Amino acid sequence: MRLIEIHLECDDLERSLELYKKLLPHTRVIWNGPTDSQAFIVLEDGSAFGLWQKGTRGILQGQGADHVHYAFQIAPEEYEAYRKKIAAVGLEPLEWDWPDGYKSVYFFDPDGHQGEFMTCDWHRRCNKASETV
Repeated sequence: MRLIEIHLECDDLERSLELYKKLLPHTRVIWNGPTDSQAFIVLEDGSAFGLWQKGTRGILQGQGADHVHYAFQIAPEEYEAYRKKIAAVGLEPLEWDWPDGYKSVYFFDPDGHQGEFMTCDWHRRCNKASETV
């Protein structure tokens, strides 16, 4: 199993779409233009990063999330490039060094969603937390 999509609500769909197209490596964008209330950025792994105009309802009255934290794993050698990308789109890169040597760079988008690019993954258990099943 893998997570294949996430959807965020945004005040200005076009603004958010332009921002995330610059931040996220992707293979295509699915969007019908200004009359559509949803856009989907298809990432390189085939998952979708969806952006929904606030108030949009989807299948079975589902809706995008408001004020979400999400993170993407990056290679350590990509860290500086992502920090620069965040600054280049006009957002403040907020850096965090984890005790086990991994790094994260965070940002807040115009809608208050907190994004993160992290040099660790959950298989390596970034903080070596104890497991509970």
